Amino acid sequence: MSNALFPIFLKLRDRRCVVVGGGAIAEQKLKSLLETGATVIVVSPNATATIQQYAREGVVDWKKKIFEPSDLDGALLVISATASREVDELVYRESERRGALCNAVDDPPRCHFYYPSIIRRGDLQIAISTNGKSPALAQRLRRELEETFDSSYEGWLEWLGKVRELYFNSPIESGTRVRSLHHIASRTVYERFRESRAARLKEASHG
Repeated sequence: MSNALFPIFLKLRDRRCVVVGGGAIAEQKLKSLLETGATVIVVSPNATATIQQYAREGVVDWKKKIFEPSDLDGALLVISATASREVDELVYRESERRGALCNAVDDPPRCHFYYPSIIRRGDLQIAISTNGKSPALAQRLRRELEETFDSSYEGWLEWLGKVRELYFNSPIESGTRVRSLHHIASRTVYERFRESRAARLKEASHG
């Protein structure tokens, strides 16, 4: 049976996501979910000060209790961060019964998906996975790529998006549009953009 992973970026806004556990690792995992606009439910008798603050602010729904299978009803995605193999097994099994995707932290056999190492530059995201074989390698590659894709890519992508919108709102022949959009996404145009950006920043610092 193939172990190949299917790479995908999910839209989780308003989707029900359950985090079982209330410790530091659970806090770390739920932060990435909150960034997507997901509806996050935390199930744990105890929680970090940050999770408790989120609950008071209504950012997450904290169920201060021991995990029960019914906590997963309606969930699309589940994170088990309890440091208990018994609980991980129960959460994974109940997720499977409901068709939910489960990630049991540091427990690959009980994962439907893995968290990749990610480089973020605004709307640009580059995800790196080793299929669970070497998170250390994924982290090393992320550090190397962070140097290649520096902060200038965030502004460049914003500019590319605006130009693309202008092209699609103009009466331009389809083939010409495609060629033009590929050209402006080229490294040559990027280098000119970065040089112009650097010059503007230098001018502003001297002004």
